[in-house]
Amino acid sequence: MRRILKLNDVGWKLPRLWDAATILDMKKGVLLFSKKEDQEAGKLGKELKQQLEAQGCSVEDFSGTDHLIEAKKLKQFSVGVVVGGDGTFLTLVKRMEKKEEVPLMGINLGTVGFITEFSREGVLQSVLDALEGKLPVEERPLLRVELKRQGKVVENGIVFNDVVVNKDTRTSLSVMDVMVDGQFLSHVRADGYIVATATGSTGYALSAGGPLLHPMVPANVLVPICPHSLSARPIVLPYEQRVVIRVHRFGGTAYLVCDGQINLQMEEGDEVHIEHCRDTHLKIFRSPLQGWSDALKAKLQMG
Repeated sequence: MRRILKLNDVGWKLPRLWDAATILDMKKGVLLFSKKEDQEAGKLGKELKQQLEAQGCSVEDFSGTDHLIEAKKLKQFSVGVVVGGDGTFLTLVKRMEKKEEVPLMGINLGTVGFITEFSREGVLQSVLDALEGKLPVEERPLLRVELKRQGKVVENGIVFNDVVVNKDTRTSLSVMDVMVDGQFLSHVRADGYIVATATGSTGYALSAGGPLLHPMVPANVLVPICPHSLSARPIVLPYEQRVVIRVHRFGGTAYLVCDGQINLQMEEGDEVHIEHCRDTHLKIFRSPLQGWSDALKAKLQMG
C-alpha cells in the first residue's frame, strides 16, 4: 500500500489556526493604535474608543506614541486594534516588546490591505466579536535578524514582513554572497536583496518580482532586487532554514531595512543572519468577510 507523505513527516511545522475563545479574556481591555498624523484614522479611532467605552470596554490609545510597549503592559489587553494601513500595522508590531501577547486586528482605510483586512463599516461589531471569541485568529511566523560586523552582533531584532539589504540611489551596485543553512547558494550582483515571510511576500518582494505565498505556507521567499544576471531568480525556502547575506562591496552606501521601519547603515563585510523565530509568533484576527484571495483579487485587479 502506498503511504501518503504528510508535511509533518519531513519536519515542517505548519502555522496554527487558533480558536480565539481559547486566548481571549473579556476582563481585559483594547489596545488602540491609529495612523500617526492622519485625520481620518484619528477620527475613526476616537469614535471607536467612545463606542467601546460606552459598551463597558476599557480602551487605551497608543496613537502617536513612539515608545516600546512593555510586555507587562500588553498583558492588560485582549485585542489590539490598528486603524490605518499595513505600514501602521507594522509600526505597532515593532513597538510590542512581546509580539505574541496580544492578537491584532487591522482596520483598513482606503486601499485594500493584506494585513489590515477589516473594513471601517461595522468596525465596532468586529471588535466586539473579537472580544467575545467569535473570530478566528491565525498564528504568523516571525524572523529573528542579526547584523554582524567582524564577527560581532551590532544590531538585532524581530521582523514580521521582510528584511532588505538595499543601496541608496547614488550607489551603482551591491555584491553579495547568500548562504542557506551554512551552504553557499549564490553570488549576487544586484541593487539589493529581500528575505520575506509568506505574509511579507505581498509587499516589497512582490514589487521586485517575487512569488505570492499564502500566509499559512511555512516558507520564506528570497528575491534579488534588479539583479545584473539572468540566473539570479526568486527562491522559496522552508522557513526553518537559516539565511546569511554577506555584503562584499557596494561602492557607496547600503542599508539594512527591517519591515520598512528600521534602517541601519551597513559597512562592507557585514553579514545579515536571518532565521525563523522559534520562541515567538504574531497572532492576527481574520475577517469572515474578506479572505486572502479576496484581497489578492482586489489589490491586483485579478478576474
